[in-house]
Amino acid sequence: MINPPDKNDALDQQSHKMLPNGPTETHKCEDSNAIITQALEGVPNPQFIQAVRSHFGGCRQCLDALDLEIRFKLAMAQRATDKAPPSLQLRISESLQRIDLKDITISDL
Repeated sequence: MINPPDKNDALDQQSHKMLPNGPTETHKCEDSNAIITQALEGVPNPQFIQAVRSHFGGCRQCLDALDLEIRFKLAMAQRATDKAPPSLQLRISESLQRIDLKDITISDL
């Protein structure tokens, strides 16, 4: 019986292909910002993030930059789930009700 390829193997292979220098080439610090941005955009891919960590190797500065960006993204995601206080929600709702949509043009947006 032939086993289908493991989904994680496919993701891991894909993540190595996405690295600008490839998984076997030497890490260059000047490429780190672009690699970090690519690794953290959209839905996080743990395999790709691990591939980036491996690609950075022992470069403490680049690994610290990656960790800082991950912590920042997590903090922003947490803040995005916070709700406005009820008093602010009420003020916004009242303001929106007073707006006459006929008076708004494309240039106002």
